[in-house]
Amino acid sequence: MAGLTLVFSVACGGSSSTTTTGGGGVPSQVTANIAKFTAIPVWQAPGPPIDATKLRGKKIFTIPIAETPFTQAVEAGEQAAANAAGVKITFFPNQGSPAAWVQGMQTAISQKPDLINLDTAPDPRSLQPQIAAAKAAGIPVMVTHFYDANMPDPPACDGCAPGVTGVVKVPFTIVAQAQADWVINASKGKADVLIVSISGLLPVPPMETQMMNEYHQYCPACKVKLVEVTLAQIGQAGPFSQVSTALVQDPNIDYVNPMFDALIPGSLGAVQAAGKANKVKMISFNGSSFALQDVASGSSPVVADVAEPDTWVGYANMDQAFRILGGGPTVSEVTPFRIFDQSNISETGGGPAYSGGYGNAYATGFFKLWGLPAPQ
Repeated sequence: MAGLTLVFSVACGGSSSTTTTGGGGVPSQVTANIAKFTAIPVWQAPGPPIDATKLRGKKIFTIPIAETPFTQAVEAGEQAAANAAGVKITFFPNQGSPAAWVQGMQTAISQKPDLINLDTAPDPRSLQPQIAAAKAAGIPVMVTHFYDANMPDPPACDGCAPGVTGVVKVPFTIVAQAQADWVINASKGKADVLIVSISGLLPVPPMETQMMNEYHQYCPACKVKLVEVTLAQIGQAGPFSQVSTALVQDPNIDYVNPMFDALIPGSLGAVQAAGKANKVKMISFNGSSFALQDVASGSSPVVADVAEPDTWVGYANMDQAFRILGGGPTVSEVTPFRIFDQSNISETGGGPAYSGGYGNAYATGFFKLWGLPAPQ
């Protein structure tokens, strides 16, 4: 049922006997994690070199989960890599419904590309007949930004068996840990937190569990509540009613954690409508330019973001795609993240893209891996 909300509260109880406390009463494990998560991620080659120059003329049909700022930024990275290799890439814009994904799959199969990319998380479990049809037509299917790093590879991954050839994973549970750790550290272990989640996405329940476990172990004084909104609600204007209700029920909430950047507008709208913009701090995940702009402004409730390097993500997606197009084996491909807050937001290079802060090793590394000239 659209708009249905799952709400529950967690009173965080005792911490692990191995927990040690650092400065300000924050466990040293948390401060160590924050130091690691705010540092530049290290690029490592995901597999052996491939000759992308042999892929010229190949065609990829890409179906994103929806046209969000993050998705569009990832697509730009994919386009740049495809252009360098002479690969034609087609994007199928949609508003994020399974019916639209089905239409995209049908369109793709009719166009007979060399690869279909379910990009930034269309749910393959909702597309079993279409994936089977693609396999029957000899078209491999790839899934990105849907599976957690610790989930199994094809064909064992959920929804992969009918014909998913390769995946690109995200360390979703570690991202969830990073979000919780940032709140614990920023609040000195005394936060009243509202987590805003999305129902129905495969990696979300493990993320919710990871967050709750992190608070339970490292923040006994924290109060935590979680609400879920539907994917359909994200495309609607106005505040999320679930967030508005939670803010009324607990006027002491001082941290709101939309788990993904696409949840920021509806969550922020509720915070502003409640007159709490000067009291509540927000952290999210994806690294969308609008979220990082809010962090950089210093005047928004959005004060931190667990950011994904969208160009790097696009390159990683194309690395797996190039391997499939070349007929070689797929590799274990996992994309990175970095927390940005006031301590390091200046490293993003400023607007409008806020795309810096990840170094250059990944760009030169991927293009060298593919046998292509490095991007300028």
